Amino acid sequence: MSTLPNSSALPNSSADLVRRSREALSALAVQFLLGMGANLIGAPEENEGAARVFAGILLGLHALVGIGLIVVAVRVWTTARRAGVAQSAALWGFIVIIATFLVGVGTMFTGSDWLSFLMSVGFVAAAALYIAVGAGAVVRQRSSVAG
Repeated sequence: MSTLPNSSALPNSSADLVRRSREALSALAVQFLLGMGANLIGAPEENEGAARVFAGILLGLHALVGIGLIVVAVRVWTTARRAGVAQSAALWGFIVIIATFLVGVGTMFTGSDWLSFLMSVGFVAAAALYIAVGAGAVVRQRSSVAG
């Protein structure tokens, strides 16, 4: 009796990678919208009453989604390594997410508009990288189906 599962029971790594890259892009979209909302309303200390509470909630959610993005970036990278597809793009996506998160922390402490701008650059770079990861996985899926 073989200890290896049959090939039909193994997960489709390319399909998993497409799902993971979609997760990353979805999380990036939510992060972008929360960040723009927080930027529009301003910091909690700049507001009063209900606006202060709402600004705090938005900023907190923005930070939590940032932590979630790090987790998603790790999942994309590990799935890309398992699938053997777009590994360098997934690694760079992870690096960009970490760097952008740290820039975001710096933005919170300094209030620097330049650091805020760098967060938006990180968003664009990460989105492009995760599109590349997903595209690579789709190409691999189609070539394995056609081949």
